Amino acid sequence: MKRSLRIQKLVELSQKKEDTVARLLARQKAKVEQEKQKLEQLQEYASQYESERNLLGLSPYLVTNYQHFVTRLEQAVQQQKGAISQSEHQANQAQQQWLAARAKTKSMDIVRDKHAKQEQKAEDKQEQRQSDEFAMLRFMKSGY
Repeated sequence: MKRSLRIQKLVELSQKKEDTVARLLARQKAKVEQEKQKLEQLQEYASQYESERNLLGLSPYLVTNYQHFVTRLEQAVQQQKGAISQSEHQANQAQQQWLAARAKTKSMDIVRDKHAKQEQKAEDKQEQRQSDEFAMLRFMKSGY
């Protein structure tokens, strides 16, 4: 089996790995977007709640309960920001894995192409030699 064909098998395996990592990267990016949407929803909810509080006349007891609820909302917002940060970190790691896999596939493509060119050059030389030998035989048979 030609060397370029053996290397082609490695290129295919590398491409499969790259595709797998690319799918992981896409999932991680989608997760980041979902986490950001959750944060926006929480912030919007907190904003609506705050504006409603200003419209209502609350008793001192309800103000305390309200403040506890607002504190919990703020904690939820902070937790969501942490989740976004973690998701972004995971997406960045997946991106680095994909870049490494892509670089490996490209380098293997280059090696495969180099060997294919060398093989083609050798085949061309062989064909030229055979053609030259055939021409020489015809010339010799024709009696010069």
